[in-house]
Amino acid sequence: MNKVVFLLEQVLDERNYSRFGIQTWLDRGWQLEVWDLTPWAHPAVWQDYAASGKRLKQFADYFPIDSARALARRLEGCGSVTHFVDLTGESYHSLRAKWPLLRRGVIRVVCALGSIPVPPRPRESGFARRLMRLIASGPVAIWRRVCNAFFVRVVGACLPADWVIVGGEATSRAGCRGATVIRAHNFDYDIFMRLEKLDSIATESYAVFIDQDYCFHPEYIYKAMQPLASPQRYFPAVCAGLGAIASALGVAVRIAAHPRTTYRERGLDCFPGFPIAYGATAELIKDCRVVVCHDSTAIQFAVLFEKPAIFVTTNELVPTHEGRCIAMAAAELGKTPINLDETDLAAVDWTAELRVDTRKYAEYRARYIKSPGSQEDPVWKIVIDQLERAELDSTGDQ
Repeated sequence: MNKVVFLLEQVLDERNYSRFGIQTWLDRGWQLEVWDLTPWAHPAVWQDYAASGKRLKQFADYFPIDSARALARRLEGCGSVTHFVDLTGESYHSLRAKWPLLRRGVIRVVCALGSIPVPPRPRESGFARRLMRLIASGPVAIWRRVCNAFFVRVVGACLPADWVIVGGEATSRAGCRGATVIRAHNFDYDIFMRLEKLDSIATESYAVFIDQDYCFHPEYIYKAMQPLASPQRYFPAVCAGLGAIASALGVAVRIAAHPRTTYRERGLDCFPGFPIAYGATAELIKDCRVVVCHDSTAIQFAVLFEKPAIFVTTNELVPTHEGRCIAMAAAELGKTPINLDETDLAAVDWTAELRVDTRKYAEYRARYIKSPGSQEDPVWKIVIDQLERAELDSTGDQ
C-alpha cells in the first residue's frame, strides 16, 4: 500500500485539511501522515495559534514536531513511506526532515501553485548600508538570515524533486530541474468548480472587501517583522473608502475576513458598520456586484466569476513590497490602485471602476490560476491519478 507524508510548516486547521486534500488521499486508499514542523521551526507561531483559541483539525495521524528528537522518533516509527508532499520552504528544520526521506528513496512531490503576480524585490544599493542594517538587527537575526540564505541558495538548490505540481503558465515556466510536471490548477480552483454548479443565492446588490489582515497577520511572526500597517491608520482609511463605494454605487458592503484573522478572538471591531463573514470569501465573491481588494490570492475568484475589481492601497502600503504587489496585480487586470489616504473619494468615478477587461481576465486565468488544457478535476485527484498511473507503468515495465 502507498503511504504519503505531508511535510508542513503551518498548523493543520480545517482549511488546510481541505486544501491539501487529506480526505481525498484517504478515500483513495493511501496511508497518510502529516508532519507539522511549526512547533520546532516557528515556536512563536505555534504559541500564537494556541493562544488565539482556534482549533487544530482532529486527525489521528497529525504529528506536530517540536524538536529534533521528536522528528527522529517520527522517522523511526513511520514505517515504509513511498511519497512525501513537500509544503515547506528551504530551511534548517525542513532539511532535517527532507534529507532522511530522500535518502530512503521516498518520492518527493513539490507544489508550485503560486497564484498572484509578484514583482522582483529591488536590491538595496550600498554594501555599507546593508551591512549596518544587518548588524543593527542583532546577533540572533544575523544568524537566522545567514542560515536562511545558505539553505535557500545552496542546500535547497541541491534537493531533487521527482514531481512538481504547477498551475498556470507562470509556474509552468519555473525551473523544475528534471522533475515530472503535473499540470493542474491552484487550490482555490477546486472551490470555484464546486460553486460554479450552484445557483446564486444573493438577495441584494453588494460589494465585498477582501481582507488581508495587514495589521495582525501571523506571517509577521514567521518573519519576525513589523506589521505593514497600523490599525489606527489602516482601518479608518479602508472604512472611508468602503463607505464612499457603498454610497456611489448604491450597494451594501460585506467584509470577507482573511482565513487566519483573529478579530473575533481579539474582540476587535475593525470594520465598524460593515458585517464580517468568516470562511466564505469565495461564496461572497460569486454573488457580489464588485470586489474591493489589495493583492489577495482571492482575486482569482473575481477573475473566475468575472466580477469587477477595485484595487485600493494606502500611504503605509505604497512604499513597501506589498504596495508594489498591489500595483502589479491591478495592472494585470488593467486597473490602477486608488490610494485611500491621498484621493478625494467623492471625486472618484466609481462606476467606471466596474469595467472588466475580458482579455486581461483570460490572460490572468491562464498565467496564474489554471494550466491551459489541464483536467477539470480536483487538484489532488489529478495528482493521485498521475502518481498511481506512474506506479502501474513502472510495475508493468518490470
